Amino acid sequence: MDFQQIPAGQAPPWDINVVVEIPLRCDAIAQPPIYHPGNFGFVPNTAMTDGEPCEVLVVGSVSVLPGAILRSRPIGLVELADDDGGPDQLRLLAVPVQRLHPFFSGTTSLEALPSALLDQAGDFFANFRDLFRTRALRVARWGGADEAAAVIARAIEAHRLCGCGRVGI
Repeated sequence: MDFQQIPAGQAPPWDINVVVEIPLRCDAIAQPPIYHPGNFGFVPNTAMTDGEPCEVLVVGSVSVLPGAILRSRPIGLVELADDDGGPDQLRLLAVPVQRLHPFFSGTTSLEALPSALLDQAGDFFANFRDLFRTRALRVARWGGADEAAAVIARAIEAHRLCGCGRVGI
């Protein structure tokens, strides 16, 4: 599949497409297990400062297949800090649009989510890339929906200007 052909969304930055890479699951192989509190993927045709697309966790209880495209609404972001002084990393949180999952129809901010779900999302982001714990990442701060939308808008413009970004899963 050519992900360059998939638009960033129907009305970005508030209505985005997320290409799922890792579906919702409990990973019992990793030590310790990492719970995925949603479907993880990226917004196509976006580029962050490292050249990679915006990474997004679409919270929810329904697992979809890798490669599926979830129409989503950003509700916030998490900034991860590297204890070794590396660059901070931003990850987005989103919910499926109402048509896909009416449970989240009124969810427009991080504050609308249960605190336990935010804790799970923070743990997921801090640990999922590094199963052997060679890097220490921690949640430095949470940001709101407006900040997440601004990150998406900048990443769409950066991709447009440089044509960079990953093109496949």
